[in-house]
Amino acid sequence: NPPQKVRGLFDTGSTNTWILNKNTPLKNKDGSVIEKEMSYDESASSTYKKTDQRAAIQFGSGALMGHFVTDDLRLGSCDGSKSSGQIHIKNQKFGNVEKQKTIFRGNNFEAIIGMAYPELAEAGVTPVFDEMMNQKLLKSNVFAFYFTNKNQEAAGMKSDMTFGYYDKQKFKGDITWHNVDYKYMFGVKLDDVKVGGKSLDMCSGKSCLITFDSGTSLMSFPTWGAQKLIENKLPTANNIVPCQSHSQFGDMALVINGKDYNLSNEEWMFPSQEL
Repeated sequence: NPPQKVRGLFDTGSTNTWILNKNTPLKNKDGSVIEKEMSYDESASSTYKKTDQRAAIQFGSGALMGHFVTDDLRLGSCDGSKSSGQIHIKNQKFGNVEKQKTIFRGNNFEAIIGMAYPELAEAGVTPVFDEMMNQKLLKSNVFAFYFTNKNQEAAGMKSDMTFGYYDKQKFKGDITWHNVDYKYMFGVKLDDVKVGGKSLDMCSGKSCLITFDSGTSLMSFPTWGAQKLIENKLPTANNIVPCQSHSQFGDMALVINGKDYNLSNEEWMFPSQEL
């Protein structure tokens, strides 16, 4: 307090929250210094408290480390004078990023907000969403993502995230609910994967789980799953397949509890390239 504005990446693939500190050095690959317009300055907060606990975390896009602190955390508008649907979490414990490698080079976020289950958190750390529930800040204990594609964005639509409800204006029909069987991240039972309407027999004789990770735009498979793709002459990041166009491989369907969830060809593949 008073509020300091930072932008958060809400990550269902991790649990702890990390916020970039004002004094953390940032450099490009060429060594030039990166100036961040937004970051966390603990000296400007009257509610900041440092702890002795520290941690180092490795992400797919880099690494970071720092001490855990407690401070008030607000989600929503942050103009310092008024609130529009703002959620005010008191004494949230989060990581104060003191060192980092590559994660905050971009210009689109200064915080990673872990949304996964408490079992994945550092000892003594209550995740942001669990604090919301504990402090009874939500109308209903749910959160929801709405993702737009490029065509929708060109038409002026935007992706968003809601806490305490899901926006029924954003879809037609009913929602299908699935049990979360792996409560570290959001792991649910996967029956199979289909490409171009053909079953890959991905989970025959196995108990498969699929995890929904909002912190990455890439899909990953275990080695045996990637092998199924290769056996069916489908490309992966490490397996080049000759083709006329990437569109010839068709759409991908993730079969979850008997229901097909379809990804268009453009959604699961990179465009083909000439070699």
